[in-house]
Amino acid sequence: MGVQRYVAKRTLQAILVIYVVATTVFVAIRSIPGDPARLILGGDADADAIAAVRAELGLDEPMYVQYARWMADLASGDFGSSIYTGEPVLARIAGAAEPTLSIGLVGISIAIVIAIPAGIISATRRNQWEDYVATSVAFLGISMPSFWIGIVLLLTVGTVIPSIPSYGYASISEGVVPWFAHVVLPAAAVGLPYAGIITRMTRSSMLEVLSEDYMQTARAKGLSPRLILLKHGLQNALLPVVTVAGILFALLLGGIVAVEMVFGIQGFGRLLIRSIERQDFPIVQGSVIVISVIFVFMNLFVDLLYMSINPKIRYGGEA
Repeated sequence: MGVQRYVAKRTLQAILVIYVVATTVFVAIRSIPGDPARLILGGDADADAIAAVRAELGLDEPMYVQYARWMADLASGDFGSSIYTGEPVLARIAGAAEPTLSIGLVGISIAIVIAIPAGIISATRRNQWEDYVATSVAFLGISMPSFWIGIVLLLTVGTVIPSIPSYGYASISEGVVPWFAHVVLPAAAVGLPYAGIITRMTRSSMLEVLSEDYMQTARAKGLSPRLILLKHGLQNALLPVVTVAGILFALLLGGIVAVEMVFGIQGFGRLLIRSIERQDFPIVQGSVIVISVIFVFMNLFVDLLYMSINPKIRYGGEA
C-alpha cells in the first residue's frame, strides 16, 4: 500500500474517531447539572429572563436539533462562539493553545535531548557507575510530579537568574528570546519526568539491540564501534522510543495544566477547565475536538516517522 493510500485511510479513520468524540462530548457536557443561562444571569434572575437567554443561545430547543445544527456548523468549519464572551471558539482556542503547545514542544525536546544520550550511555556502560547514575536520575525524574519540579525551579533558577522570568508568558511574536525565556522553566518542569521514562525506554531498547546477531557480525567485520553503535544499533533501538515519545507528547499536553497554574500562564488547559466550570458548551466542545485531533494525527505522524527510520516496514502491514 503506497504512502498516499495509507495516509488517506488513516485520515478517514481519524475523521470517524473525531466524530465519535464530538458526539460523546456533546452529550456529556449537556448532562452536567446546571444551566448556562442561570450562570450568566446569576442565581437571583427571574424565570422569564432565564428563558429569554436560553432562547437566544438556542438551549431551549430539543437536544437533537441542537446536535444537528452544531454538526452542520462543524462540517463547514464553524465551531461557534463562546456563550459568555461571544468570541469565536477557534480564535479563543488558538490564543490559549500557543503557550501550551510552546511548553509541550520545548518540554519534549528537552526530554529527548537528555534522555537518548543518557539511555545510550546507560546501555553501553551496563552495570558501571554511569549506568547506575543514569538509572537513578531517571527513576528520580519519573517519581517527581511536574508541578513540584516547577515549584522547585521557580524557587531556585527563577530567583537566582533574574533574566529568566518566573511568571507569565510572552508570545513568540514578541521575539524568540523573550518567548524562550518565559517557556524554558515550565518546559523543563514537564519535560524532566518524561526524560526519565524515555531514558529507561532507550536503555532497554539499546540493550536488546546490542545483543542481536547482526551487531556481533558488524563487530566481527571490524567496523568502528561508533559506526556500529550509531548506524546499526541506534537506528533500530529508536523505533520503540519514537512510538513512546509520540504518545508522551500527546499526554504531556494534557498534563501541563498544573504547571501553567504554577507559572501563571493562561494556556489551553486552564481555558478548558474554566469553560467546563462555566458550562461554556462551544468552548468545551471545540477544545475536546482539538485535543482529539492532536492525539489522532500525532499517532499518524509517529507511524510515518517510524517507517522512515526503518524502511523495511511497509504501509498497511505489507512486508
